[in-house]
Amino acid sequence: MRAVVNSVPAFSAVRRQPVARKSAAVRRRHLRHGIMLLGVVMVLALVFVWTRIEVIQLGYGVSRLRREVTDLKEQRNAIQAEVASLKRAERLERIARERYGMRPPQADEIVTVVPEANGFVSNEGTGRMLNDKEGVNTRAPLSNR
Repeated sequence: MRAVVNSVPAFSAVRRQPVARKSAAVRRRHLRHGIMLLGVVMVLALVFVWTRIEVIQLGYGVSRLRREVTDLKEQRNAIQAEVASLKRAERLERIARERYGMRPPQADEIVTVVPEANGFVSNEGTGRMLNDKEGVNTRAPLSNR
């Protein structure tokens, strides 16, 4: 084989062909394509990593909001329990007696008022019509009061 290489004369057309120049241009083109491909892969990798980080951060945000909702529900339950304790009949009765001097009515202080068929009001227990001195206008029907 060595003999064949040496057998090509120096002035031959095969030796004068710009083989090195073509291979350098091809190498540069391949290098450019490789760099562009590497750049695209890097950009895609960065986008992937960025989306993963965003998903993790959003997960932390959701967890924080869930804790906040739980805390708010606990606060609501505590407030509802406080409202229920403040509305207790025993408490309201005690406040009415202590602060406002109220007391249960005596038997003679109770007046039952019922509407009659003719639209006027009467005292059911006595059967007599109430007059203006007792705070009820007996001349006007109930619907006009």
